[in-house]
Amino acid sequence: MSPVTRDFSVLNKFKFERKPVGVQFTAVKPKGIKRIAKELNFCEMIKEAQEGNAFYVGPDDWVCVGVEQAILGMKDVETILVSGMLGGEDKLFASASACRAMYQHLPHLPKNSVQYVVFAPVDKLSFDPDVLVITANINQAATILRSVTYSTGEPFASKALPVVACAWIYIYPVVSGEINYYITGLGQGMQQLNIFPPGLFLISVPFQRIPTMLENLKEMEYDPELKPGPGGPAHRKRVNKLMEALRKKIKE
Repeated sequence: MSPVTRDFSVLNKFKFERKPVGVQFTAVKPKGIKRIAKELNFCEMIKEAQEGNAFYVGPDDWVCVGVEQAILGMKDVETILVSGMLGGEDKLFASASACRAMYQHLPHLPKNSVQYVVFAPVDKLSFDPDVLVITANINQAATILRSVTYSTGEPFASKALPVVACAWIYIYPVVSGEINYYITGLGQGMQQLNIFPPGLFLISVPFQRIPTMLENLKEMEYDPELKPGPGGPAHRKRVNKLMEALRKKIKE
């Protein structure tokens, strides 16, 4: 594993109720980190790390129905899943055909590229994460999501499905290179597992975007209170005043 080289202390100003979690995908067995000691689904592992636990998950530790290993590139999806039969029978989709179509969009890592997945809360990171998962309320999320746009002008968006949330939280950001977010309560499996209360943002920042986020957050202001704006007349007056000043500047 690559050692941690980044300073994440700028995140402290958000005073997150639930710690950000770093995740790394590796083909080599991690050293100095304990193996997971309980049965957990992939999406439950965020919460386990938030409680202060650094751990790795090995090839024999996956307990879901097989989708987890598939999106990690460890094995093919078995017929009962990729056919859509389970999703249709479980009423997750209108039919097996609709569920089968979902697999065309499911992100996954290159086959046989990963054997182990490592988790650690941000204050116990001993490696540079492939993806940093931040659990935030709406006010915190507004600044975190804007932190990439702040210096690039590029939009942020959420891409997800109501099932296999782990694919969109862990895998999609890494293979796309884009920040992604998932709102708790939207994922059927996560809701059944009772991991988080609904309405929280799970913001996944891939390694390609972490430096930009950290650098911009040093400069950006963050108000811990979600205060209402001054209202239409006052807002328009301020913007119009600024526009007039800029018009004069252009003419100089």
